[in-house]
Amino acid sequence: MIQRRTLLVAGAALGLAKQAGAQDVSPAHVAGGSMMTLKDCIDQCMASHKICLETAAHMLVDLSSTSASVITILTDCAEICQATANSMLRSSVLHPILCGACAEACERCAQHCLRFGSDPQLARCAGTCRECAAGCRMMVSMAT
Repeated sequence: MIQRRTLLVAGAALGLAKQAGAQDVSPAHVAGGSMMTLKDCIDQCMASHKICLETAAHMLVDLSSTSASVITILTDCAEICQATANSMLRSSVLHPILCGACAEACERCAQHCLRFGSDPQLARCAGTCRECAAGCRMMVSMAT
């Protein structure tokens, strides 16, 4: 269903762009960068999965009581992101449910990462998780 809707929107945009004489008509360009495809969401989930695992490894260097809690949420977020990406790759009918859970997990993970303020690795992780959360929320809204 999502792929069909994406194709229909992209096709309509291509037709309008062709009539207007536009040169670059990629879906992201046509929708001002807000067009979300299934592939985009999968890529965001995989990027979040990767950076969460990298950040957890980074935090293992300094095991304090505060970093132990963030390591837990980082690994939970990584697993949820991977499961969500896998569900979309399989075209699972449950992927909107997983996208909703992924959006929530990524947002909470980003909030935890930002509590460490000055660590650039945690700041990058928070940014990637926030992008993934936004993409997953958009995917959920497209499915309903």
